[in-house]
Amino acid sequence: MKSPLQRLTVYPSDLQKITGRSERTCQRIINKIKDMFGLGKQQLVTVYQASEYLGIPMSDMYNFIR
Repeated sequence: MKSPLQRLTVYPSDLQKITGRSERTCQRIINKIKDMFGLGKQQLVTVYQASEYLGIPMSDMYNFIR
């Protein structure tokens, strides 16, 4: 049996669950991640990039995103 697909992108609402911060603060964090990785305005932030920026293991990130 195959395992269900994992989502690859992170949104401010996901970061709210992980960090406990407000939505606006999480939007700022997303923008900082985009700056760090040189992403454009329309590009999405991946779980890997958010994990790298926040210093949280990817397995823990996926537990909150599900």
